[in-house]
Amino acid sequence: MLPLLLTAVLGTPQDQPEFTVSGADSDTPTGKLTAISLTLGAQVSAGDGPKTVKGVVSLRQAGRPLPPFPDGAHLVTAIGDRIPGAFGGGDAKQLRFRHVTSTDDWAITADMVAAVWLRPPPADTPPDPAKYAWLNGTAPRDALLYRNGDTARGAITGFTEHGVKFTTDAGAPREVPLVDLTAIGFNPRLVRARKPKGPFAHLVLTDGTRLVVSEVAVKGNALVCTAVCGPAFEVKLAQLVALDVMQGAATYLSDLKPAKAETVGFLGPTWDWAADRSVRGQPLRLKLDDDENTFDKGLGTHPKTVLTYDLAGKYTRFESLVGLDTVTGKRGRADVRIRVDGKEVPLPELKALTAGNAVPVKVDVRGAKELRLVIGFGPAGDVQADVNWGAARLVAE
Repeated sequence: MLPLLLTAVLGTPQDQPEFTVSGADSDTPTGKLTAISLTLGAQVSAGDGPKTVKGVVSLRQAGRPLPPFPDGAHLVTAIGDRIPGAFGGGDAKQLRFRHVTSTDDWAITADMVAAVWLRPPPADTPPDPAKYAWLNGTAPRDALLYRNGDTARGAITGFTEHGVKFTTDAGAPREVPLVDLTAIGFNPRLVRARKPKGPFAHLVLTDGTRLVVSEVAVKGNALVCTAVCGPAFEVKLAQLVALDVMQGAATYLSDLKPAKAETVGFLGPTWDWAADRSVRGQPLRLKLDDDENTFDKGLGTHPKTVLTYDLAGKYTRFESLVGLDTVTGKRGRADVRIRVDGKEVPLPELKALTAGNAVPVKVDVRGAKELRLVIGFGPAGDVQADVNWGAARLVAE
């Protein structure tokens, strides 16, 4: 047991949701979350008593699908935060933004903000701000996206109560009313993606919020957090859908460079694999328990692709949820195989992968030197065969 965690067991509110916790070992208890530390572990109160999980990899609220990214007004940071709410202006050091769950403005470090959407983004907007065509020009600059689709490039010099102080590349200063804008983008060259050196957590909330936090703790029926982008805040445990610990026991394949990547087209062009996106640049969507889930971490692949990773005997297991994309793979089929040190892992559900619920995969890789993912053609070739690997990760004890 972890003595530090036991202090929170007594007096657990009865209306808390249940969470399934996975860690460095193979146990995945489900119960009410009573304590958590990014370095020590987590504890849940299960039906047969308290259960402690060391080396936390993830928490998932039982029965809750991972929601899509926010589709209304929201702020996007360089480290993947997506914060729905209302923009309140700011200055050169901090922006003010009020999260939908808060009654107070959050002070968010300005040089971590990639973009602020004042209105819902267009339907074809890529999830990655590095792919925003209106923001990423040949010469990196701040950019304003107007409601009519026009773009102005230049330098943001400040904010007023109702507008943006902006100097165009031609040198003309102006104040642009916020009501005329769809989005504000910040010079990609000046945006800093600062992540903690040690373990940190990535949160997903019921409203689609994504937040990277450096500290977490349970306080009654709430999770107390410190966001890397600035604010300290509390969120009700009922609003927490998922918590994934980064730079801890788990290493995500999307953060690794394959030792070898091979692609072969089926009577046409090849499709490159993608990190944390589908091969078409969209969010990783998979069906679980007949609900659509949107994953932040994982791989997007398409037949035929072979990805080989060097393991160097450092890991104990590989795990992922594998399935066809819920939008671009509705009628597809694929032949998916996993090989460890050249030996195929018997997973018959993957050999004839069709639309439907994703297949959970957990493969023992103790002492293994190589992991190979093979995404092959189905009976209809590669038609609608976009295969997503949700939360594809290697875990070490």
